[in-house]
Amino acid sequence: MIEVKGLSFKYLGGKDFALRGIDLEVEKGETILLVGPSGCGKSTLIRAINGLIPHRYAGEYKGSVTVSGVNVAESSPQALSRIVGTVMQEVSKQLVAQTVEDDVAFGPANLCMPREEIRRRVEVSLKAVGALHLRERDINALSGGEKQRVVFAGILAMDPEVVLLDEPLANLDSEGVRLVLERVEDFKQRGKTIVIAEHKTEEILEGVRVDRIIVMDKGVVLKELDSPEGLAEYRDKVRVPSSLIYSAQMVNKSLLPINGVTTRDSGKDVIIFEGVYFSYDGTRYALENVSLTIREGERVALLGNNGAGKSTMSKLMLGLLKPTKGRVLVDGEDTRRKEPYELAGKVGLVVQDPYSMLFARTVREELAFGPRNLGVPQEEIDKRVDEVSKACGISHLLDGSPFSSSYGEKKRICVGAVLTMYPSILILDEPTAGQDYANYVRFLDFVTSLNQVRTFILITHDIDIALEYTDRTIVLSGGRVIADGSTVEVLAREDILRQGSLRETQLIRLGRELSNGKRVYRRRELEKALQKT
Repeated sequence: MIEVKGLSFKYLGGKDFALRGIDLEVEKGETILLVGPSGCGKSTLIRAINGLIPHRYAGEYKGSVTVSGVNVAESSPQALSRIVGTVMQEVSKQLVAQTVEDDVAFGPANLCMPREEIRRRVEVSLKAVGALHLRERDINALSGGEKQRVVFAGILAMDPEVVLLDEPLANLDSEGVRLVLERVEDFKQRGKTIVIAEHKTEEILEGVRVDRIIVMDKGVVLKELDSPEGLAEYRDKVRVPSSLIYSAQMVNKSLLPINGVTTRDSGKDVIIFEGVYFSYDGTRYALENVSLTIREGERVALLGNNGAGKSTMSKLMLGLLKPTKGRVLVDGEDTRRKEPYELAGKVGLVVQDPYSMLFARTVREELAFGPRNLGVPQEEIDKRVDEVSKACGISHLLDGSPFSSSYGEKKRICVGAVLTMYPSILILDEPTAGQDYANYVRFLDFVTSLNQVRTFILITHDIDIALEYTDRTIVLSGGRVIADGSTVEVLAREDILRQGSLRETQLIRLGRELSNGKRVYRRRELEKALQKT
């Protein structure tokens, strides 16, 4: 079905080849999982299969790609879209209409399907991904995860023979992950050919029957695996499922900490929500009666399903939104009386969508922009740019355009652009989406070690990351706080995970087993117990 021969590609203006001599055959009905670090070539390979390379992305192209007997270079993305459907990393780029219904209908309409058939496909597809209630919603009012569901519904409506999924789980909550993987498995049962590029290997391997795993790095195929067990060899490049590394029998329980609460010196109240309500449209509340206090020095996770109110809370903290009722205080100041730029020196926010933050000609300029506008001396700016770029794994990109980098690299550039301002309060909204394991560990280790960042707030669907890097967890559901406490204890509660639509990972299950349900354990705690066993 898919045949790639001697494929090499270098983007226009790029220094190195993104793909180097790739040979790959995918049989009809096969499901292939592409894994590897950010920038290893996974997304580029997908673009070469769906025809965006060489027709939309210019550069040096060698070799050939054939899909269902069609030479991609001699066809066009429009013609290929009849047989190839793609969910790209940058979901915002795939949304073309004003409303959800019109967006899902766009593909079938362009294939000149009858109106009644289009309506049927729209309804079936939205229902399949749990987004039927969004049917009449404005695209711009959707959360990142909701947008991802809508894009996937658009692919379902087209019913292609080949399905290409580039980080399809990046912004989804656990319910969204379950629904999408069920649809992928449906595709497989119907004999579709599927290629998935995804860092969340645990979720994919638990939810889909994968025939082969292709490990990539630096534009080449390192290894083809017929079973997941071989992934353990590539722990430095791939996020390996916990069950392949740890088991209850391997851990010496006596070496695990007993106390579930981590005490960290905390100072003054820096963020206060007092009876906060917020509505985007005046008809329903995105946040409802939220009251809580975050203190200086705390590391806090905000967890919940798509649309729970996590990103809304972050925008209220920065003054980008004003409460409909109640008030938000940041460092003692009422955000209703402050403009966002007045809070920017105190609160740094990295939003979900990197395209809404990037604007500069080079990555170096992107990282220097914030501190320069805060009046930081040039010598200190250069020092910060050098330090932060190394920590975020983007120092090799400094003199290039941020727009020519991979999605994962764009996310790290955005994180770096905020870190160079040394905000005392740092909010990261899904910073690990589209990131490989080594890179997000590196920059989150750096973030949590910075003395300048005194308060750290992590918004994520990835509860293993919340477990590793935060001490306190706040769980939202339907705009309300349903849990607030020690991370290792909150995440051990099955009822809270269920109410918050949070996926119970292998790491969480293992921790509950080891502690008789009292708490869960961080990877680093398990590593210590393993090393000494």
